[in-house]
Amino acid sequence: MATDASPAWLNKQFEAARKAESGGRYREAVKCYEEILRRDPTVSQAYNNLGLDFYRLKEYEKAAGALRKGLKIKPDMLSAGLFLGFADFNVGNFEESEKVLSTVVKSHPENRRARLFLIRDQTGLDRFDLNFSQQTLDMFPGDIEVNYTIGTAVLQRMRWIADYANKLGVQSPMFQWISLRIDKGKGDLVSAQKWQEQLQKEGATQPPPLVHEYDELAIMIQHCFQTVLNSASNSAEGYDLQGQIDEARGRLSQALAEYGKSGDHFAAGRLLAQNFHLPEAAKELEEAVAAQPENKLAAALLAKVYVQEHQPDRALPVLRKLLKEFPQDAYAWRDLGKAQFDLGQTNEAVQSLRVAVRLNPSLYRIHFELAMAYRELGQTQLEKEEIEKFRSGSANRQMQSAPASQN
Repeated sequence: MATDASPAWLNKQFEAARKAESGGRYREAVKCYEEILRRDPTVSQAYNNLGLDFYRLKEYEKAAGALRKGLKIKPDMLSAGLFLGFADFNVGNFEESEKVLSTVVKSHPENRRARLFLIRDQTGLDRFDLNFSQQTLDMFPGDIEVNYTIGTAVLQRMRWIADYANKLGVQSPMFQWISLRIDKGKGDLVSAQKWQEQLQKEGATQPPPLVHEYDELAIMIQHCFQTVLNSASNSAEGYDLQGQIDEARGRLSQALAEYGKSGDHFAAGRLLAQNFHLPEAAKELEEAVAAQPENKLAAALLAKVYVQEHQPDRALPVLRKLLKEFPQDAYAWRDLGKAQFDLGQTNEAVQSLRVAVRLNPSLYRIHFELAMAYRELGQTQLEKEEIEKFRSGSANRQMQSAPASQN
């Protein structure tokens, strides 16, 4: 930071940068800070301010790079650590963002924004922390954004538990306990009673730990959603939450109407894609990407919809851009392989599909895609090998999903 003891040129550059920032001319301010760092690469505050201006310009990777350099020189800069966490989050680097923001929260537990983004990181990593979220709610009980963020995170965790129960099979006590909870929530007392009788018959009188967690989450989500709906039912957050409630209850058209009111094109596109309304999903997701080019989840889902719609020429540029930023994304490599195959680029498709299955061997269905590609190339032996791998993976998946009583 420039002081009275700083060289005249440094004071002049900082003054010019601050003047540009006050006028919203962040690109001009960037040039000032870059000039400072060209002449003296040890000025930590210049890195910090440069990173903040890149963040304001939504150039998150450049922001993260500048902020990291500033923190190496001066590790205790709060704003640098905070916005580094935000920048990493915005490029989908949830692991690094979580590490940085955990450090910020440890030293500044009252920092609301750090807590919000840390919860979003945990959601992106499927590492929801119930205690941390409860602590945050206790600190900001009536805060709409806090309740909205935690409510959506809780909903994702509850869905994960329900999906896990489904994989265990209908004869699993876990499946039966969760089905009991869901039917009670829907008010279907007849079905709930049947599950209760089934559990008593099998002697499963104590719910598993995940069911206890599900119960705690149900209480938390009720509080969060009610807080938002009571205070801001006509806000974007209120419409979005009502859409999620309608979606959870299977009311597709009502959910889409609420997402429309909230302007949440990504949620609408996701729901339409899940229900195989692909042309409509593509339109919503195109809107989402146009509004938020940094939304990589929207871009990835849009590419997947293009592939499903047999529009590989539209999927290809989206996927190449994604993979340039996230070369370890197995799902993007898989979709790229499918798009290349549809375009007749069979050799390229084989290479992409092989990368996908190497990155994530659990995606055993890729072996079937590879088999079809090898058939197209006339490589019969490789086709047979991939079919066998596909069958083996399918059999293993069925064994893993078998009811607990049969394992």
